[in-house]
Amino acid sequence: MAQTIRFAIFAVSACLAGLAFFALHSFWIWLTPILIFIAGSVLAEYAFNRLASPLEKQRDLEDRARDPPT
Repeated sequence: MAQTIRFAIFAVSACLAGLAFFALHSFWIWLTPILIFIAGSVLAEYAFNRLASPLEKQRDLEDRARDPPT
């Protein structure tokens, strides 16, 4: 359940960053989507750490150790 919420927050922040990229036409166009994406990633990890059980956190860490991101 916590991983689903983490993924949902991450997906929503990615969509908002994409919308900001296409909607804003100013000098700061490159900075706003990056900040939205970073804030969404931080919020997703915070939510996961608050909602996940210790067993789920351990499984997540084991999965990351077995299959590191490329």
